[in-house]
Amino acid sequence: MFCEKCGAKLSDNAKFCDACGTQTAKEQETIQAEKKKNYDANVDKTMGSSISITIAMIIFSLIFVIFVGFDEGEARVATITAIAFSIFICGLKWYYEMKNQRKWKKEIKEKAKGSD
Repeated sequence: MFCEKCGAKLSDNAKFCDACGTQTAKEQETIQAEKKKNYDANVDKTMGSSISITIAMIIFSLIFVIFVGFDEGEARVATITAIAFSIFICGLKWYYEMKNQRKWKKEIKEKAKGSD
């Protein structure tokens, strides 16, 4: 193996060139693979929490309907308000999850361009 920048001979397990300090192509690939793995783990974690919150809000709405009922008057207004609030909170949570995912993708692309 030889350095892409200065042409110096590299050892088989070198991460950087001893002559110029440039990162080896093998090390760059390893770093990119690790970044993708971390990104995928973050996406899985945040989507899992979003799904959990959505399910919890739906269950909350159903329990509210069961205990308060859906009769005429104030109970109906309270039930509809609770369901609307649940939908709003779930939508807000999903919005911020998507926003964070776009942010992570952008950061990964920028770091990948910077390491080229």
